[in-house]
Amino acid sequence: MLRKMLTGVVVFVLFVGVALAAEIKAVVKSVDADKSTITVTVDDKDQTIKVDKDVKVAVGKKAKELKDLKEGQKVLLITDGEGDKAVVKEIKSQPK
Repeated sequence: MLRKMLTGVVVFVLFVGVALAAEIKAVVKSVDADKSTITVTVDDKDQTIKVDKDVKVAVGKKAKELKDLKEGQKVLLITDGEGDKAVVKEIKSQPK
């Protein structure tokens, strides 16, 4: 009985963690490395999102840091949290 209950709790915790992460397909509009923010266009609307200080950037061969991103690049943002509390944890090239 205890084993089933513990398994249920573990599954619930894993599900909640996955549910809070989101993927956003966007186009880079601007980057402010000093303020740790990125402004992107999503569905013809601009959004400014906070970026984690330890963000992982994997866009093209040259972009390894937030400041390396250029306007017009298509990216996939992996965020943690929702709404105004969303923080970008990872930036990747957008899948085709």
